[in-house]
Amino acid sequence: MFRRPNASIEVEDRFVKTGDPPTRVWVVVRLWTASDGLPHARLEIEGRRTETRIMSVSALADRQFYSPAPPKIEP
Repeated sequence: MFRRPNASIEVEDRFVKTGDPPTRVWVVVRLWTASDGLPHARLEIEGRRTETRIMSVSALADRQFYSPAPPKIEP
């Protein structure tokens, strides 16, 4: 009933939380299917491995909460 469309999210995808500065980027470091049968993602703040979040992939794909960050440009 409240399910969002399936999202194609992969490890190393980058996101910015709505309302955060665009420099605060969350990176997907792990994907798995939880015991409830829903896909989940573990995210870490880019450059700070001590700050993590775990959430359903459908919540991560919801543009009300997160937006894809531009690709990281390597020097």
